[in-house]
Amino acid sequence: MTIDEATGSRRVVAALARWRILAVSVLLIASTAGLTTLYLTQYRVDRQTGAAAQDATVAAASSATAELLSYAPDTIDDDLAAAGSLTTGEFATYYGKFTAEVVAPAARDRGVKAQAHVIDSALLELQPDQAKVLVFLKQETASRERPEPAVTASSVVVTVTKVGGDWLVSAFDPV
Repeated sequence: MTIDEATGSRRVVAALARWRILAVSVLLIASTAGLTTLYLTQYRVDRQTGAAAQDATVAAASSATAELLSYAPDTIDDDLAAAGSLTTGEFATYYGKFTAEVVAPAARDRGVKAQAHVIDSALLELQPDQAKVLVFLKQETASRERPEPAVTASSVVVTVTKVGGDWLVSAFDPV
């Protein structure tokens, strides 16, 4: 092999090495740009929902919570029907069964009346079609045997799911 051939082959090897480094660099930059775009447009749910949507979600969860936990003996059927219309999924089935077997008989037989008031609420998690809201509430319960209302404070994590444009309660977990 002559000196010119050796020098030429070294130049080819050096050129190939530079092209490999350039190709790997371009692939890394393209991958980083693609992942950043995906993160900002798809993964960042907070950018998909504005402050007004967040406030509306919290308000829907809060008002539904108060309605689910408020009833009176005189209007028990209407109260439970209205509250039941704010539920969805497995929770709707559970709520319907629980209120029919426990709440309605207690309201009718013992005159139990409950009134729930939301003290505060905060958004825990928000997806485009589902949210979790922490709700702090005060509930006053009275009956014929105990006409003076008993006041209890509690907190629940309310999961709401968007169904046909409305936020409906799909889970109700005391904390």
